Amino acid sequence: MQLSGNYSFDADQETVWNLLMDTDAIAVALPGVNELTPVEGETDKWSAEAKLTIGSIGGTYTGTIQISEKTPPNQYRLTVNGQGQQSIIDGTTVITLTYDEEKQATQLHWEAESQMSGKLARVGQRVINATANMMSKRFFKALEKQLSEKLSS
Repeated sequence: MQLSGNYSFDADQETVWNLLMDTDAIAVALPGVNELTPVEGETDKWSAEAKLTIGSIGGTYTGTIQISEKTPPNQYRLTVNGQGQQSIIDGTTVITLTYDEEKQATQLHWEAESQMSGKLARVGQRVINATANMMSKRFFKALEKQLSEKLSS
């Protein structure tokens, strides 16, 4: 399944990049996640536990999140592997940042590809797409709120 989206941050590109590299900020913004725990011996890799509802399937999912292919402050790849509720989720997202001088805002574009098996695969692509889009908007809005708080203090 392929997904993509855009989001605009009212901040310079370096500030947005630093926010996206802040694991505490990411953990707070990720729906259903309380904490990202560094994976011992790995760079830019964390384990996570999330309580999520996707379609009619809700419960706890565990997995890993890894950042790779970093080109600061322009682009990186985010890889997620998880399982729970008799389902497996694997996905990768390329996140690209560009600064719009005219709007004085950083534009974030993401393109994701995911594969699911088990119960989640039976939910249906439309439901999963709608849930993924809702969760991404919630994630970026939570990041933007944290960014606004940092910039105003």
